Amino acid sequence: MIVVVGCGVAGLSCAVRLAEAGHAVEIWAASLPPRTTSNVAAAFWYPYQAQPRARVLGWARVSYQRFGPLAGRPETGVTTHRLYDLYHEPVERPWWADAVPEYSRLRPGERPAGFADGFVFPSLVIDTRVYLPYLVRRFGRAGGRIVERRLHGLAPALERTPLVFNCSGLGARTLASDPEVYPIRGQLVHVDDPGVRGILLDEHGADGLAYAVPRGDHCVLGGTADPRDDDPSPRPEDTAGIVERCARLDPRLARAPRRAELVGLRPGRTTVRVEAEVRGSACIVHDYGHGGAGVTLSWGCAEEAIALARPYLHPVPRRRPA
Repeated sequence: MIVVVGCGVAGLSCAVRLAEAGHAVEIWAASLPPRTTSNVAAAFWYPYQAQPRARVLGWARVSYQRFGPLAGRPETGVTTHRLYDLYHEPVERPWWADAVPEYSRLRPGERPAGFADGFVFPSLVIDTRVYLPYLVRRFGRAGGRIVERRLHGLAPALERTPLVFNCSGLGARTLASDPEVYPIRGQLVHVDDPGVRGILLDEHGADGLAYAVPRGDHCVLGGTADPRDDDPSPRPEDTAGIVERCARLDPRLARAPRRAELVGLRPGRTTVRVEAEVRGSACIVHDYGHGGAGVTLSWGCAEEAIALARPYLHPVPRRRPA
């Protein structure tokens, strides 16, 4: 038996891979979809402010490759969109560009007014309202079991099994006694989609982050990234700022009817932690601290976490042909 702590995108990705490989797996979590931080995420493929770069590049590339075959299947919530990465001054090609199959510089007429440079590449939008239930169904079909349980440490999981995957996100501050974990408050605004041409992103604006992510009949606007701010309530001034910044990406967004305002607390850390911790004959594999890149790194981190656990994984008997 393997216990995965956490039922957001990191925990579900690990659990699905393990269960589909034939292992007996339980997920233990205090919050299940749709009540996870992952459910709030705008969730488009982009390695947003994650470190260390060398490892992030590999994780992001693997995730891109895993999401690709899921795109266009309604039951997954994954769709392909071109991402317009916009800048206020000329820039060099980003460090992560090799993770995607195409990456080209925008010509002047292809950029919104006020932007001096930009790139375009094929990205993916992962609608977590659909995608997380899809992962839950995959996990269940593979024989996995989900237990709604609040933990105050990892000892109860280690009493159940010698192999635990800690995918507890912000909860790792307590469960893993990790003082490096801190909340990053992110606010989003959902509006009717006026026909945005793709994912529009301005990560480096002087007055804050701006992105517009099309999701069918509506558009997710962001955002904020306030470190060590754990206020879960939407703030009117943040909503106004988000809409104002996004209107520079597409002026029609200023008038788009608003549907919802949401806040999520991302699990921040100086570096993403994917690491095996040996405790006697037991092993805890940590997979947390992804900040705003949790979905983008999910499959890559899951695969590395499982590779780290391999010495503790019992061989799965091959099924005989019927």
